[in-house]
Amino acid sequence: MTPWEVAVAQADMTGHLIRYTQAPIVKKTRVRGVLPGPDGTPAVRIALGGRKATLGDLLTIYEIPLFQQDEVLLPWEAVSRVRHEAGEVRFYSGGQVDNVLGTPLIRLSKEVPTEELPEDRAYTLLSTLSCPDPGYEEREKAESLLIGFLYLSAGRMRLYVRHQDAPDVVACDVRLAEAGPAVIAEVFSRSQERELFEQPEDDPHCTAVLDLTH
Repeated sequence: MTPWEVAVAQADMTGHLIRYTQAPIVKKTRVRGVLPGPDGTPAVRIALGGRKATLGDLLTIYEIPLFQQDEVLLPWEAVSRVRHEAGEVRFYSGGQVDNVLGTPLIRLSKEVPTEELPEDRAYTLLSTLSCPDPGYEEREKAESLLIGFLYLSAGRMRLYVRHQDAPDVVACDVRLAEAGPAVIAEVFSRSQERELFEQPEDDPHCTAVLDLTH
């Protein structure tokens, strides 16, 4: 898979999982971040926590491969795997468990069962008919993509951005209370201004950070 095909798959997954920031994905747990695999890894990392959880008090981050035998993982399959794993207490081998951003990282195997629930299919049907989301083909042709996000402390959010003509992932930090049209318009344009970049410190999911918290 090309780097851009990986980015498109990550953007497709991000767009689908946004809904679970507003409603639980399993029990009382919500999606509090969707992270691109570091260094171009063809994977998605899904961060879970409580309704107000931010970086520092996340429960778990699940890493799931985006491709199987050159077939892209469908978003509902990722949701089903997370539900299966987070729904009960489970034990993992040492090779499956790591730590990232101060949170346990669990790498899910390809054998985790998947099942699309009727309410998931209903949401896809209704949302597509009422307000069509960008499809896979539209994302392939886009110049820039949102491929992840993460709730930070103090009312901030980190947005992970990829541009088709650049190989790096750039993280843009915004303050949610100020994230109006002006800031939204800046995310894709200013994330190409390399002179504004800062080091990502301990975040392995990007190569640079841009501070848009005006």
